[in-house]
Amino acid sequence: MNNRGRHIRDIFSDQKHAIDLLAAQNSEFHAMCEDHDACVSALEYWAKSKDPEAENRVIEYRTLIRDLQEEIIQALASLELSERD
Repeated sequence: MNNRGRHIRDIFSDQKHAIDLLAAQNSEFHAMCEDHDACVSALEYWAKSKDPEAENRVIEYRTLIRDLQEEIIQALASLELSERD
């Protein structure tokens, strides 16, 4: 995986190989990683913003990031289970 997915690879650094493998094989997982990166970038932007909507956007992006991380964890667990079979 190129620079996209870097945040998820940093968070789950012990599973970098599995992340790269799954992203290469599964376009939906790859898209989840890209969505996660986009949300992290947006969160960083809104966390620094003075815009009146910033606080709401920060909450929104934190929720999205958490949800995406849960989906990614499930996908990685599924890969691990399928490798055992």
